[in-house]
Amino acid sequence: MAKKFHVKRGDQVVVIAGAHKGKAGKILELLAAKNRARVEGIAMVKRHEKKSEKNPQGAITEREGSVHVSNLMLRATYDASKRKKISAAAPAA
Repeated sequence: MAKKFHVKRGDQVVVIAGAHKGKAGKILELLAAKNRARVEGIAMVKRHEKKSEKNPQGAITEREGSVHVSNLMLRATYDASKRKKISAAAPAA
């Protein structure tokens, strides 16, 4: 039986906790075994790639790391909640 999450691939989400709090993006992939998700443009990590036919020099590329699903909230829910109003008001104070 597949795990059930409150988000799915393609959803627009906002990170509500952790180092990337407040950032938003689209879910690219769910990692069910680890309860994590890859979100577009969030938690970028550097990846060292071996030399290959495609890349004869080898390279250091950046790709998305994963974020725990408990730290994600659907964008629509976030926009409708008090969180947005509180976080928007905080910098002005």
